[in-house]
Amino acid sequence: MKIRPVKKEEYRYIEDFVYEIFRNTTFSDGVIEKALVKEIREKPYYISQLDLVVEEEGRIIGHYILSKLPISHRHEHEILMLSPVSVAMNKQRHGVGTFMLEEGITLAAEMGFKGIIVEGDPRYYQRFGFRTSTEFGIYASEKNLPPSEENLMAMELSGNGLKGISGEVDYSIYHALKH
Repeated sequence: MKIRPVKKEEYRYIEDFVYEIFRNTTFSDGVIEKALVKEIREKPYYISQLDLVVEEEGRIIGHYILSKLPISHRHEHEILMLSPVSVAMNKQRHGVGTFMLEEGITLAAEMGFKGIIVEGDPRYYQRFGFRTSTEFGIYASEKNLPPSEENLMAMELSGNGLKGISGEVDYSIYHALKH
């Protein structure tokens, strides 16, 4: 497996890839995730070096984006949002997601970011070092509450990386995520 940034000419393909993955889940129809990928790329929070794909034998089998995320309208140059994460259906449970996340976490730390926020399944993300965000003083906005407090997680990218960073995660900066 090889990881690399997405090329501009692949944007539409990746949006469709994300749509196909999420529309086959029990919790989404894929429309929101596809729109989110497109919208992240149009915002000032986008970091092209952290819009990544995983290839195997020249075929894209995974994609994810780490983008800047303001916490209470601050810290956008310190904190990243991990979303969405997509792995080809026939490659799920084959280590692709683990490979992607480990590489992305390493790259984000090397770039000097202090932490990552993700909303997802705690059983999955805790394996990588994510903990419930409230342990760091980071809370979900009332505008877009996750299914439970445990679903909003944070990870420090260096020792005490999130010290002094607290506040509210408000995904309404993205139209695609407004409920």
